[in-house]
Amino acid sequence: MFSRLIIKHRYSDPSIVPPPPAWQMKAASLMHIMLYITFLALPLLGIALMAYSGKSWSFLGFNVSPFVTPNSEIKALIKNIHETWANIGYFLIAAHAGAALFHHYIQKDNTLLRMMPRRK
Repeated sequence: MFSRLIIKHRYSDPSIVPPPPAWQMKAASLMHIMLYITFLALPLLGIALMAYSGKSWSFLGFNVSPFVTPNSEIKALIKNIHETWANIGYFLIAAHAGAALFHHYIQKDNTLLRMMPRRK
C-alpha cells in the first residue's frame, strides 16, 4: 500500500481521453481517498482487534504479543467497526470496478486502459 502511495505521488497519471466532466473527476478522487483509507484502516483495526482479544499474532515472521489489556467490550466494538468497514470496502471496490467498466463500454474513454500495466 505504501509503495502504491509513493508511486502515485511521484508519477503523474496519464490523461483521460476524452476528458470526463469535472464532477466525475471529483467523484474519482473521493473514491480513491476512500479506498486508500479503507486499505490502511482495516489492517490497523485488525491489529487492534487482536490486541484487545489478548492473543499473540505474527507479522513478517515475528511474534507480536498483545500490547494492551484485553477488554471484551472494546474488542466487540472494534470487531463491529472492522466488519462494517470491510462490507463498505466491498461496495467501494465494486463501485470502482463498475465505474471503470462504465467508462470503457459506455463513455468509451481510456480510463480502464490507463489502469492496465503497460505492454511493450
